[in-house]
Amino acid sequence: MANLKRTREDILTSAIDLVHRQGLQSTGLKELFAATQASSGSFYNYFQSKDEFAHALIDFQWLKIRENAFLSASQVTDDPIQRLILTIDKIEAKHLSEINCAGCLLGNLIVDLAEYDETFRKHLQQVFDEWQALFAQMLRDGKEQLSDRTDPDLLAEQILTMLEGVLLIARLYDQPDRLKRGFVSIRQLVKDALI
Repeated sequence: MANLKRTREDILTSAIDLVHRQGLQSTGLKELFAATQASSGSFYNYFQSKDEFAHALIDFQWLKIRENAFLSASQVTDDPIQRLILTIDKIEAKHLSEINCAGCLLGNLIVDLAEYDETFRKHLQQVFDEWQALFAQMLRDGKEQLSDRTDPDLLAEQILTMLEGVLLIARLYDQPDRLKRGFVSIRQLVKDALI
């Protein structure tokens, strides 16, 4: 029986795994209601449509990434390059802890939604621009540790592109060792940019 008192956060949290594994387009509303244990009334109290739910899920997942990877790393060290490495470590640890890695939910939603509706493409671009900007800011803050030939903005773009590629391939192969090797390569990209 559906729980009529589910909160917005409960619904989003409960739906992540289902949407992560099979995509939003392939997930029916009945499946969402079942996975979240929310009645249709409770669901529509927070989201006027499945598309509105999808936009909320994008923001919710991005908030989780920022809190779990970026903010927690900033509490450990003041060194911006170490914060960047710790952020990469935390993202790797999260994906290694998942059984049957499903890749990056936000990356998966690019494939699932970007061609479906231009608002999703713009929303995801905004999120990935913010993600890249956080990497770039750490690199700019640690510029004295970088070689003169290193462009912090370009390196941030390369890190994010590599990260998403590693997570996509990890989803395809579901091999923890392959995921680990990919993250070693990401950290090496940063190390190669240092003085």
